[in-house]
This record gives sequence, C-alpha cells and structure tokens, in this order.
Amino acid sequence: MRTKSAASGRTHNGYLSSRESTSSGGWKLLRTLVVAAAFLILFAGFSFMRSFADEPVSSVPSAGETVVIVDTGDTLWSIAAEVKAGGMDTREAVYSIMERNGYHSASLSSGDRLIIPVEVLGEPGE
Repeated sequence: MRTKSAASGRTHNGYLSSRESTSSGGWKLLRTLVVAAAFLILFAGFSFMRSFADEPVSSVPSAGETVVIVDTGDTLWSIAAEVKAGGMDTREAVYSIMERNGYHSASLSSGDRLIIPVEVLGEPGE
C-alpha cells in the first residue's frame, strides 16, 4: 500500500502517481507542439516575405528604354536631369526612374544599372 503526500504529490515510495505523471507529460507535449507551431509560422512568414522581396520589376529593358550605369558621384537627380525630355519636370523623371527600377530611396551605388523608362526619354527627335 502506498501513501500519498499531499504537499509533494508523490506517493510514499517517491514516484508520481500515474495521473500526475500523465498530466506532466501532457504539458511537455503541449509546450513542444506550441513551440514547433510558432517556429513553423515564423519560418513560413519569412519564406513568404523573401519570395516577394525581389520580384517587383523586370531587369530587362523593353524597346525604347535606355540603360545607364551609375558612376561615382552620380545622383538620381543628376541622371534624371541629364536624360529627361525637354519639358519634363526633373521630380517626375526621378519618380519614374525610381518606380521602373523598384527603388524605394534615391541612394545609388557606383555600378548600379538604371533602366530609364520611355516616358522619361520622350520622343527620339527631342
């Protein structure tokens, strides 16, 4: 006959009763499942974000577009002012170039390839 100690939850011989050991094992299993589910959700979220991070624009220029290679000291503003059509506002040209190339800021690095859209270049005879 085993006697149960009320304070520790253990029987007189030092073992947990079957009810309490099952309860303890259940919590471990639940905790493991919750951690695994959280990890899977995070992994799926990062994978989903990564899959859409690089695809917004085509890096191949279409007919009529021009490619400009950024040199040291070039700014988006100076490039836009140089290549834009005569009557176009430079701010519009900068915005169009940024949008076409998928840029979210105007910072450039030497060697970057910028595709200049047709609407910035204007008509060939201008």
